[in-house]
Amino acid sequence: MSRLLAFGEVLVDWIPLELQRQGRLEIPIYGQFPGGAPANVAVAVAGLGQPAYMLGQVGTDPAGDFLRDCLLRQQVNCDYLLRSEQHATPMAFVSLDADGERSFTFQRSDSADLKVKASSFPLSLFQEPGIVHVCSNTLTEAEIAMTTMSLLANARQAGMLVSFDVNLRLPLWQDTSALVKRVMALAGLSDMLKLSQQEWDYLTEQLAVKELDASLFALGVQVILLTNGGEAVQLLLPKQRISLTPPQLEVVDTTGAGDAFTGAWLACLLEQNIDSLPALKQALVQPQALQQALTYAVHAGALAVTKAGAWSALPNADELNAFIQAKE
Repeated sequence: MSRLLAFGEVLVDWIPLELQRQGRLEIPIYGQFPGGAPANVAVAVAGLGQPAYMLGQVGTDPAGDFLRDCLLRQQVNCDYLLRSEQHATPMAFVSLDADGERSFTFQRSDSADLKVKASSFPLSLFQEPGIVHVCSNTLTEAEIAMTTMSLLANARQAGMLVSFDVNLRLPLWQDTSALVKRVMALAGLSDMLKLSQQEWDYLTEQLAVKELDASLFALGVQVILLTNGGEAVQLLLPKQRISLTPPQLEVVDTTGAGDAFTGAWLACLLEQNIDSLPALKQALVQPQALQQALTYAVHAGALAVTKAGAWSALPNADELNAFIQAKE
């Protein structure tokens, strides 16, 4: 059966919930939320009724126990979520501005997610149809970047589709000199690419190109998803550009919006059996299925900003379908 394999970090997001006054001080009260972009996408896909596996590594610490339990409760398969006794589970501390926009401080030095090996995952895992999804946070150091490249090479050789969310978190990069080279190398192993307008502008400037989409298509990318906050989302295809504006809702927290978008996009593709490169190329000829997936993704992202947290904000299939029908 077709399914999603999400590879990368699973971490604890510490998110401010309220301020508590103690004398002259205002102390932020943080909530412990499960997170990590690939994990968020796996949960989103599972919540929309498609099989999802989480590939990666956490520590044998309480944070690792917490995250594994949370994933299992969300019906995400954790058979390939490994445990390390030598390395800790990573964490992120999230700050929100008045508009709900995020900034991050990471505790991710020598953490468990950075030490996983491609050889830890059997080649048989990639022999069934499906989509492998990754983000650039597994490119920040040479060792985990090599693991990511090897894993995607195995997936592509077996015929699986590859999805790559650029999802740049510059504070995670101790040395950004290799960033663009690694991102473009990973793009060259990808069939579908998702990035924000800010990431688009950054890569365009660093590569000194006028048309980033042409460079990406030349690498073999088939589909580009370009988001821009609450502005119109662009679906860029080699011979066509499709635009869709998200519905405007009150923003509470944008933490899970991008991953809700990506998860809904991938879930809709899986539902339509677009789980191999030939199937994707067939969809490019008559892109109605891709347009449907874009509609699904845009509405999921819009719904996600109305709630706090990453996983708690992800809509299930009934919520998302009802929301789309109401907007139509």
